[in-house]
Amino acid sequence: MKKPISLVIALAVLVLSAQAADLAVSEFSLLTHGRVNSAGLFVLSSRASIDMSIKGGSKFAAWFGLRFQSDDLESYFAAAATPVPLDPAAPDPIVDLYILAFSRGLALNTAAISLENLGGTPLELTFFAGRLDRFCTGDDFPVLFGAAPFSTSMRGFMVYPEGIGGDTSRSYDGLHSVFGTGIRMGLSGGSVVPYLYLYQDLWLGPGIYSSDARVLINTDKVKLEAFVGASFPQSVAGLYRGGLLFYYDTGSIGDFYAQVGLPRWDPSSPFSAELLYFLFEPRIHFGFGSLTLSLFFRPSWYLFVPTGDQGALDMRVDLSFGTLTEQGIQGGAETRIKYRPDATGGPVSVEAAPYLQLMIGGVRLDMRMDLALFPVPEPWYALFMPAVGIRAAY
Repeated sequence: MKKPISLVIALAVLVLSAQAADLAVSEFSLLTHGRVNSAGLFVLSSRASIDMSIKGGSKFAAWFGLRFQSDDLESYFAAAATPVPLDPAAPDPIVDLYILAFSRGLALNTAAISLENLGGTPLELTFFAGRLDRFCTGDDFPVLFGAAPFSTSMRGFMVYPEGIGGDTSRSYDGLHSVFGTGIRMGLSGGSVVPYLYLYQDLWLGPGIYSSDARVLINTDKVKLEAFVGASFPQSVAGLYRGGLLFYYDTGSIGDFYAQVGLPRWDPSSPFSAELLYFLFEPRIHFGFGSLTLSLFFRPSWYLFVPTGDQGALDMRVDLSFGTLTEQGIQGGAETRIKYRPDATGGPVSVEAAPYLQLMIGGVRLDMRMDLALFPVPEPWYALFMPAVGIRAAY
């Protein structure tokens, strides 16, 4: 199991030794949740996520990305400290644990080479293998246009540690993600940035090909991103997807954020509203605080995998004070009402969470105490679900 990791490290050293190579860490986060397990014990569970990219200089327009991700660091460290049996082919549970742990550990995430300003034009052509772009998250606007961050906090494991459909290795983050081998063409340099993707789609498997058309539009008040895509040969008539991100800033009273999309549509099957992904989020600002109302309707499919969340609905009311980007501190409390039509304990549950966010020396610290108010859990102390997140702020 050490050989793939050794190859990745060797590749990193090789590129770092190249002239004008740059190492960038785009994400470095550690998140710890406290929960009462089925045995009635209060246990801590940690997850880590690290994204880094190694890029060439102006003459070496290539990069590759490394990612370390584990949704259970405790098991990962326990497996890493366990001696490997002399015969790894033997049917030993330790070997299975080793494979599970390192399959979610350090891995090559992306390899790409980009040709920019082709023929003296703003045309950019990128050849890639692995994971590339996420659609409709809002994260690309600060990078492409220098806009202030405006993405929703209703995503990721801090808010939803249970993941998607009970799978803690997955989380909702945008409407679609490119994963495969192919090319990306784009035009950069203005307030409108279009992209076209053509690739073998590894979400669906070898021999399945996808194409996505995407555009980002940036103005002072409005941010807009839209995409449409198709995959063949799949089903009878292919698979389709599309979505929209919309953000409007009034400049004084508040702003409005929305994600609306269809992550997967099979024309040979009946259409259902449960296929839709939508998040509506009006935000009202007053003095030194803000009030955010969120409504998130979960889709039945996400990244071509059933979610088990069909018909699920999340409603949130978030009252916050302070500004993290300007004052370095923000606190408040939020209430979440969850509707799960197939939940064994009843379709409706209510949680509250006071929280505090601090920015200290380039490090962001998130602390929250989730409280399971309804239904009251057994044992009673299971209602306390603390969480602490640490991430680097770049």
